[in-house]
Amino acid sequence: MKFHEIVKITMGQSPKSESYNNKGIGLPFLQGRTTFGRLHPYFDTWTTQYNKVANKGDILFTVRAPVGDINIANEEIAIGRGVAAITGIGISNKYLFYLIEGNKNKFVESSVGTIYDSINKDELGNVDLNVHDSKTQQHIVDSILFSSFHSLFIKYML
Repeated sequence: MKFHEIVKITMGQSPKSESYNNKGIGLPFLQGRTTFGRLHPYFDTWTTQYNKVANKGDILFTVRAPVGDINIANEEIAIGRGVAAITGIGISNKYLFYLIEGNKNKFVESSVGTIYDSINKDELGNVDLNVHDSKTQQHIVDSILFSSFHSLFIKYML
């Protein structure tokens, strides 16, 4: 199945740099993966003018230098040229996160660039993926979450 069949892709667009600030005024702003955390980004830049937005729960996907790093938006975020916001259509965003993470090499292989890798909306949308039925999607998410919880429990509680 083509990626664009299961997602809505919003490619970032950078606002004018004059609108940037580090005082928390406006929307948090991401240009790339610099402030990606383990699952959610943290912010050191905000903007009062923006063109493209990731909504809470969207998958944040780096589209250049490097391609394919991901995080989850934990609030509304202004996104610049280095990031795309990906929203699942008829698919769990938790499953989508793991699907993208597990197929990162396919996205990287679809990227191009002479100086640094990048991927455009068409290349991103045309990546072929094996997508499971909804029951299997939920089983995969539950298994991963249980496994992660179990590992943390063992590490910190025993």
